[in-house]
Amino acid sequence: MAKNSFFALRIALIPALVAAFTIVEARHFFSSFRLWTFVLIFLLLADLVSLLRGKWRDFLLVLTSLAFGICLIEAVANVLEPKDSGNTRRDWAVRHPVIGWGPVRAGRFNATKFDPDSGEAIYKTDYTIGADLLRQTESSENGSTIVFFGCSYTFGDGVSDAETLPQLFADALDRKQRVLNAAFTGYGPHQFLRELETRHLDSVIGPHPKLFIFLTFAWHVERTACKPHWARHAPHYEIQNGQVVFKGNCNEGPSLWLREWAENTAAYRQFIKPLSQKISRDDVELYIRIAVAAVKLGKEKYGVPTLVPYIRAPKEYLHATGFTDDEILRRLQDGGALVLDVSLAKEQSRGARITIPGDGHPTPYANRLRALLIKNYIEQRLPGVLLSMLD
Repeated sequence: MAKNSFFALRIALIPALVAAFTIVEARHFFSSFRLWTFVLIFLLLADLVSLLRGKWRDFLLVLTSLAFGICLIEAVANVLEPKDSGNTRRDWAVRHPVIGWGPVRAGRFNATKFDPDSGEAIYKTDYTIGADLLRQTESSENGSTIVFFGCSYTFGDGVSDAETLPQLFADALDRKQRVLNAAFTGYGPHQFLRELETRHLDSVIGPHPKLFIFLTFAWHVERTACKPHWARHAPHYEIQNGQVVFKGNCNEGPSLWLREWAENTAAYRQFIKPLSQKISRDDVELYIRIAVAAVKLGKEKYGVPTLVPYIRAPKEYLHATGFTDDEILRRLQDGGALVLDVSLAKEQSRGARITIPGDGHPTPYANRLRALLIKNYIEQRLPGVLLSMLD
């Protein structure tokens, strides 16, 4: 009787274990949920091994051993993986069919980033998103427009509305010219190009823009190559017959599911992802060509030049690609961009704090310096773009 009861218990465990790992995979109750999935699969296989005989048992015994090894690897990866900092709000951005993602709605949203070790706030601020779904920039409501495109550096991660690069630029013009902040966290040259291709912002920009400004750096290479997991819905471009061609989203269908599954696995993040994230010469070439395509489209469709403030990356970042920042700058300039180095290397060498400690995004001081550099460049090189202070 006891033997039969034990057999029945092992049979009953099969649907129970299947239900358990299905729920864990579906609900993601905790950050290390994938480890628990692997443990539950191991227990399921071990249970099946105890029920079977002959070749099937031998086969499942091999799978059970492999599952046990995977559990150990995932457990070690969870221990080794450094703690990640987090934001208190992640619900103010949603998927967007044209550019990948963007603000969920107009409103005021809190953004707080914590130190993963101490738990203290690295920054705590609010982002105001206007009715046009752009970050608020106080400037003139009329007249020709200067539009800032770009990533979190331009959007202003970690700083208040009054301290973003576009706002400080507008302030340098005494708010007498219309300035828009069309940047958003995680964007790159591919969003800039796609926005121009689809005329996504035409109704906001107005009929006669004066200048596009796109701040960039070599770290955007990973984004245009679709390497970061969070860029999986971003516009995807390839070079075909020497032209940049739109190919849909970075990940779609089965590749999207596989990418999301892998990113939830600590072993992948710890041991495989660092290798897959490395950029190649082809990746840099694609980045340059996308940026140049956007610059040319701005001229062809809107009749405006594009100023590209550029921040240099550490030399080791591009070393394996054969490219240098100087070569990227030259290629962008040859492609029609107006290039301005805004790395602030001298200021940094003198001890100026140009990045938020523990985060890396620009400080208000860095944004102010870059805003003045951009203003001075426009005044000296682009007569007629800025309105006279007497107007």
